[in-house]
Amino acid sequence: MNRRQFSRLLACAPLLLPALVRAQDGTAITLIVPYPPGGNTDYVARITSDSLRRTLGSSVVVKNQAGAGGTIATDALIRSRNDGNTLMVGSIGQVSLVRFLFNVRYDPLNDLVPVANIASNPLVLTVPSTSRFQNLAQLIEYGRSKPGALTVAHGGEGSMSHMSVLVFLKRAGIDATLIGYRGGAPALLDTMGGTTDLYSANISEILPYKDSGRIRFLGVSSRQPVPQLPGVPAIADTISGHEIETWNGLFAPPGTPAEVVDRLADAVQVMLRDPDVLSKFDASGSQPRAGEVKEKFARRIRDDIALWTPLVSLIGVKPAN
Repeated sequence: MNRRQFSRLLACAPLLLPALVRAQDGTAITLIVPYPPGGNTDYVARITSDSLRRTLGSSVVVKNQAGAGGTIATDALIRSRNDGNTLMVGSIGQVSLVRFLFNVRYDPLNDLVPVANIASNPLVLTVPSTSRFQNLAQLIEYGRSKPGALTVAHGGEGSMSHMSVLVFLKRAGIDATLIGYRGGAPALLDTMGGTTDLYSANISEILPYKDSGRIRFLGVSSRQPVPQLPGVPAIADTISGHEIETWNGLFAPPGTPAEVVDRLADAVQVMLRDPDVLSKFDASGSQPRAGEVKEKFARRIRDDIALWTPLVSLIGVKPAN
């Protein structure tokens, strides 16, 4: 490298690292996760934290702050300093669906800064390997014939495991007994252990167990079957029009400077071009959402709200006090 090239590199250096999150100032980024360790959102957040650490040259600390369907963590983010050093990997539950489920103090359309969507996932209807149900038709027949007998685990009020299974049960005409947990991981463990009959799992939660002999998959919520689960049909094959998807994206507090949001969004795009990251997402059944940043991501949130408004009416959910 000659002197002229070196001078150009020095001139560009300030553009390569965020002004407010450089390694040399010793400031760590706190990445809030609204759910306990072990679930899909936590998995995406830890991949994201590793990538941001490399791209931004700053340490990144993952902070799991579970409770109230993710609203406690979201409220904490909103009250954080808007310097780019406190972020959240959120999900559809506490962002797009929160207005239907909780009387919260924040407005996700105005009080959160959507930085970038990261990945989306279908849900998978999952039963223990010891279950009597070999397919979806058997489960539906049993659920209809024995109201309240089917026990259904979910990862907490407002989680996608909760909302997606409510929609499925309503469309299938099943009256079931729902059992809530503090996150997807304990709900899945109890389902695998046979404590509950059914769990609507994020695909990334169940793929590590697909060859364990402990669980069976009855259907996926995407319109088409997914390659990671060959032979598992779409729920829409049995219940016409059934299609539900969840996602995880990066958010910043209100008032975060535009230049910081831009740099963080760029860092996510770097991550979604990383072959190692893409391999991890493929292994988890996640679909990367490269290019869905800022206003485009905000538009997805508004579209979600429009999509779920009639579904929430269908299942009769009302905000908890």
